Amino acid sequence: MFTYQLKKLGKYFMFFDRILIIFFITIKICALTSISLASPDQDCSNSSFYIEKINVDLTKESINEARSQAEYEAKLIGFNRLIKRLIIENKKLKFNKIEIASLVDFLKINKEANSDKRYLANFDICFNRNLVINFFRKNKLQYSETYREPIAILPVYKGPRGFVLWDEKDKWYLKWQDALNSIDGLVKLKLARGNFSLNRILTGNILLKSNNDLIKKLINNENTNALIIVVAEPKMIKNGKTYLSTYAKYYNKSGKFQSSIYRNKTSLQTASSFYNVNQSLIEDEVLNIISSIETNWKKNNLIDTSVNNEVDLIIPILKVNSTNLQKQLIFNDKSINVNSTSNFRDKGFIRIKNEIVFYEKKTKNTFDNIKRGSFSSLKKLKYEKNIIVTQKNIDIWPTIIKKIEKLPFVIEVKITSITNNRGRIIVKFMGSKRTFFQAANELNINFKNLNSQQYILKN
Repeated sequence: MFTYQLKKLGKYFMFFDRILIIFFITIKICALTSISLASPDQDCSNSSFYIEKINVDLTKESINEARSQAEYEAKLIGFNRLIKRLIIENKKLKFNKIEIASLVDFLKINKEANSDKRYLANFDICFNRNLVINFFRKNKLQYSETYREPIAILPVYKGPRGFVLWDEKDKWYLKWQDALNSIDGLVKLKLARGNFSLNRILTGNILLKSNNDLIKKLINNENTNALIIVVAEPKMIKNGKTYLSTYAKYYNKSGKFQSSIYRNKTSLQTASSFYNVNQSLIEDEVLNIISSIETNWKKNNLIDTSVNNEVDLIIPILKVNSTNLQKQLIFNDKSINVNSTSNFRDKGFIRIKNEIVFYEKKTKNTFDNIKRGSFSSLKKLKYEKNIIVTQKNIDIWPTIIKKIEKLPFVIEVKITSITNNRGRIIVKFMGSKRTFFQAANELNINFKNLNSQQYILKN
């Protein structure tokens, strides 16, 4: 009889788990749309389609004409900047005033000033993502819109008198500072500032020898997950000719050297340039390195609008939250005292050995307004201190679906099956699988390959 009751209890508990999961999934299904690409009010939430700080200054026969022309000019400037941000090859595109205007969701005026005939303004423009992508399809353009988490940039100048870094009077450092203040691409680059102790220890020689521990400390200090050391070095070869050598070294969040991502040599015009490199040459190399970083990122996240793809994903629902009884629980207690209720739901069911208990609210260390023996589970008169209290955590399921749904190139997320310990979804999207999984990795959603078609979420 007792064995039968235990089996019955197990079935009740599995049934309850499944009911909870189906409840969450039903809510999610109601919220999902079959596709569509993001709605207009979401277009600028990730800022890929949001262009800021467009300055326009026009004088016309009347202020109304000047204002109207200024808005058109702002949209044209904004669209050209959007094209430069999202696509690799800046091919000449044919479009007209009406077509550009139709791609704009809204235009925001940050500030303006005017006289009778002159109009000055600073604009931000939000482009309609769906319409812009249709424009790309029409013009057979591949594009990228996934942002890269910030990377720290550390300029190092290796001159005739040694290494120079952290020096705000150094031309190489200043050009990087100016360029990074105005960067407008998908890769967010920030100038590494260091701190007092790091700046005393870190020298160019130590950095270029790839001291993992110190580089990791610098990355952590900058609150990024990578560092790029950009080096400029004037060199003189045996025949007396001089050139400027520039290169960039990429380090991951562990401080480990990954690869050289840029390398170039530019001839210097005169021997004196060896000691005083032309500023325009330095500026060009800064922009070339930034362009190389941006281009490589876009290549790795390229969306081919002419290719439709799909992946079959399995999402395990195995995580269990647990805590321990802080004191003895007896038959007439109204609350359950535990070590911590962190990560448990605000109200719901918990399991103590073979009993399922419902609670209506919780505090930091208690489950309150409890109802014992839910689903006719067996009640004990007393549970001793330190007995484990558990609750199955199914939040991973809706969280993962929500993140995947927001990936820029996703067309449809379709739930195909659900059990008490795993779910399966089919994701349809534009572009390659490589692009899909690269973008997912940026959101800390990592999958491993089960076979050529099916993938499972890593723990």
